[in-house]
Amino acid sequence: MHHVKLESRTVLIFLNIMSVKQWRQFNFFDVQQIKDPHDSTKTPAIFQKTDITVSTSGRGNIILADSSGYVHIVDRSFNVQSFIAYEGGRVTHMKQIKQKNILLTVGEEDFPIIKIWDLDKQDKSKGIPTCLRTIKVNHGGKPFPVSTLAVLDNLAQIAVGLANGVVVLIRGDLRDRHTKQKVIHESDEPVTGLGFKENSKTIILFIVTTNKVLTCITTSRNVPMVIDDQGCALGCAVISDTIHEMVVAKDEGIYFYGPEGRGACFAYEGTKSSVTWFKSNLIIVSPPAPQSTRHTTTSRTDSPLQNNNSPFELTKVTIFDTANKFIAYMGTFSHGVRTICCEWGGIYILGMDGKLYRLEEKDTPTKLEILFKKNLYLLAINLAHSQKYDDANISEIFKKYGDHLYSKADYDGAMAQYIRTIGQLEPSYIIRKFLDAQRIHNLVNYLQELHSHDLANPDHTTLLLNCYTKLKDVARLDQFIKTDSKLNFDLETAIKVCRQAGYYEHAVYLAKLGEEHDLYLKIQIEDVEDYENALEYIRNLGSFEADRNLQKYGKILLNHLPEPTTKLLIDLCTGDLYLAAQRARTPEPIVPTEQSHPGGIPYASFLQFAHAQSSNASNTSNASNLEVQTNVTAVNIRQTKEPKTVAYKPPPVRTFMSLFVDQPNYLIQFLEQVSQKRWGSFGSVKPSQPAHNLSLAKGHYVPADNDADKRAESLKSFVEPDTETEEKKAVWNTLLELYLSEAYLPPVISTKDAKGRKFGAPGIFGVATETERVTEKLIRKDKALQLLKDENISYDANQALVLCYLAHFDEGIIYLYEKMTMYEDILRFYMAKDNTEKVIEALKKYGSQDQSLYPLTLTYFSSSPATLETSTTELLKILDHIDSHNLLPPLQVVQALSRNSVATLGMVKSYLGKRIELEKKEAQADMKLIQSYREETEKKRKEIDDLKTVARIFQVTKCTGCRGTLDLPAIHFLCRHSFHQRCLPDNDRECPQCAIQHRMISEIRRAQEENAEKHELFFEQLKEADDGFSVIADYFSKNTMAFAKLID
Repeated sequence: MHHVKLESRTVLIFLNIMSVKQWRQFNFFDVQQIKDPHDSTKTPAIFQKTDITVSTSGRGNIILADSSGYVHIVDRSFNVQSFIAYEGGRVTHMKQIKQKNILLTVGEEDFPIIKIWDLDKQDKSKGIPTCLRTIKVNHGGKPFPVSTLAVLDNLAQIAVGLANGVVVLIRGDLRDRHTKQKVIHESDEPVTGLGFKENSKTIILFIVTTNKVLTCITTSRNVPMVIDDQGCALGCAVISDTIHEMVVAKDEGIYFYGPEGRGACFAYEGTKSSVTWFKSNLIIVSPPAPQSTRHTTTSRTDSPLQNNNSPFELTKVTIFDTANKFIAYMGTFSHGVRTICCEWGGIYILGMDGKLYRLEEKDTPTKLEILFKKNLYLLAINLAHSQKYDDANISEIFKKYGDHLYSKADYDGAMAQYIRTIGQLEPSYIIRKFLDAQRIHNLVNYLQELHSHDLANPDHTTLLLNCYTKLKDVARLDQFIKTDSKLNFDLETAIKVCRQAGYYEHAVYLAKLGEEHDLYLKIQIEDVEDYENALEYIRNLGSFEADRNLQKYGKILLNHLPEPTTKLLIDLCTGDLYLAAQRARTPEPIVPTEQSHPGGIPYASFLQFAHAQSSNASNTSNASNLEVQTNVTAVNIRQTKEPKTVAYKPPPVRTFMSLFVDQPNYLIQFLEQVSQKRWGSFGSVKPSQPAHNLSLAKGHYVPADNDADKRAESLKSFVEPDTETEEKKAVWNTLLELYLSEAYLPPVISTKDAKGRKFGAPGIFGVATETERVTEKLIRKDKALQLLKDENISYDANQALVLCYLAHFDEGIIYLYEKMTMYEDILRFYMAKDNTEKVIEALKKYGSQDQSLYPLTLTYFSSSPATLETSTTELLKILDHIDSHNLLPPLQVVQALSRNSVATLGMVKSYLGKRIELEKKEAQADMKLIQSYREETEKKRKEIDDLKTVARIFQVTKCTGCRGTLDLPAIHFLCRHSFHQRCLPDNDRECPQCAIQHRMISEIRRAQEENAEKHELFFEQLKEADDGFSVIADYFSKNTMAFAKLID
């Protein structure tokens, strides 16, 4: 099993191993010899001790130990604090805990002893740090020296490796008394390295011997598992602080081990004496070698020696940057290296000669500058990443790398680097470099990446599409447009560029995909001239967008597709837009699943008339399909939508009338069907079918909708009354004008031309013969008369009258005159046509309503000898009628007939004789009545005078009240009535018999005086009376004084 593992790893080693000569070498560390702060000519005295056995560092201190058992703590100012840890024995190992200021030491007395020191807590009795715990390492009762040591930072476990190949694991609370020691590994090979790795809830211990590498899970009872059959020498194994792997330095190379086995490995031939980990660097110390060997094995060294001719052997120190895979430092030290400590941000190397050197790493900008000078940009990028540089700084390195490759004419490589600067570097910097035609393909790659990062502006999109069109690369244009599901570009710009370049199919595809309705329709109508698809697209947009776009493109569509465009307008203006779309797609009814109110208008009660919209949207095309779809008739939507029920308020019909300026016959069809469905009045009256099967669209009149009246009645409650009234007037007035004007009649076209035309082409609306055209004219006038006579239709009568006059539509003129009670104008109309029969008929019909017609008729009869000759009999009949009904005074009749010297006196002799005789009799009757009034008045005056001057003798013997014999006391009144005193009420000084009549006369008088102040009453009576003079005379006769006050 181990052999199989070894073979599989051998392949990995072969792939990863690099020769040391292939490693790039840099001097990224500055070497400085450390001097004593008090004596600049010497090294600090503590480091000049020759018996130093071991060192460690951490928590801001370097800690040294010597063979006398002392521990020396050195701070950054090189102040030293020493204490004895082991009396009579030397310190062999030390470990500074990172989490707490605790030092763990291993020393030799009788047996290896581990001591745990709290450096923050002093033992006051001894004046040294407090020893928390002493642990005696004992295996089999025989002392064996400790070869290596590992401890967890939380002091939960300590692993001790012995020279006899035994590994002892100490667990428990190491600061208390309760610990357990357990041998977890035994072998004949000395233990050369130990290291812990905490992996989630398990703790793994790496064990390295001279011949093997093993792992052991210390949290369970598992047996250590061999992961490599090759070990290393003592001091050549260390745990990395960054990746927490065991690093093993062998003669042929450096190996990394994880819990699963061997990982990365780097070739570095030569014997190693020790390895130390610093940040991401591995410090390798090679054993001393003669100077001649040094000069032949290394090409360069950075040595702190002052004299290269020194007779001492030289020790080489190499620092590997394992993250970026280069040698960061290589140098030699005379007299060998005693120990290495890493603290205070640097590496401290103590030589055998007692000299202390500090290797300080150069800062990252300095390193990068070195790499830039050598054009090692990839290493610079890796270094920047390892130092956690931000994207802006790393992008600057990519820019420098790209500029370098560009200067060497490696445009492909340069563009690969420039692409990695997207989001940080201004795109114009790169675009300017690649605008040359020979490098346009590189520019295309950059612009594509710019769009994929959603960082392109409209100018970038324009440039990219122009590049495609210039290269005529339709395949990449398709890929860019059709496979970019996120649309990481400015859609409007892309459509504009494709349109300008003549790629209309791509422009249409993008407009449809992005629901850019205006651009889609503009391309389809103005460029492609695909009117059928444009019309179908508008139908699927919905009421608001359909309204807006039909106002914009309706005239063009009507000129090319008059019939379907008219149908669409009818559906839109009657609220049937979605219903029509549903019928076209699915014959079965769709149950409404969702209700909405476009535009936020609350038409809640209108939902009963809402119509289901079946929007069977097509799926988006496959990304791999690069063919342009040319025959698309429906709107492309990214996902299929469920049908919706949408109610909307129909737009004003007047908005679309101007679109039919070149299609008046389709305007008739449009207005008829809209009025029928919306208002249900005129459209419900079926016109008589013509004999020639003429059409408004294709040979048939629009049939009346049985539900039109019901729907129209329901729609009335959803519109404003004033607006709807104006809408109706506009529709009816326009229809009337279209019906009456001969200019709007369909033209006569030959059968051959009609059949040869494409469906819906302009000019198909016509008739075959002139006879059919005349018949159509009669039918339209019949419909115009029906429109005028419909009482439910509200139109402008004055405008209608003008239209009828212009069209010489006599029936309409007469009807409107009659409707407007313009009877005199009816007579004048017939008189102008010299139609005596109609004049007489009109006089008989309207004379009773307007007596002013008679003088007008008499004047007409006497207007010319010919007229008078043909109408003498009728004239006499009219005179008899006037006489019998006393319609006109004779003077007015004479004046009417005498305006022209045509009528003779003999014609009116009989009439005048009768009128004179009648008036004579009336005058005589009036004279008799006047005489009687005068006599009665004189009688009343004489009676009043007698009452005032002559005594009255009362000879009445009976009481007027009780009819009994009159006796005293009695009361006599001047009216010759007498009463018993008892028959009269108390204090009644008025004759009861005459009081009623007197009161009546008084009330009449008072009422007349009151009415004299009511001017409106007088003028109302004067206006309503047939004889106004009689009203005035009555006022004079009944209320002379009051009327006098009124005049004043």
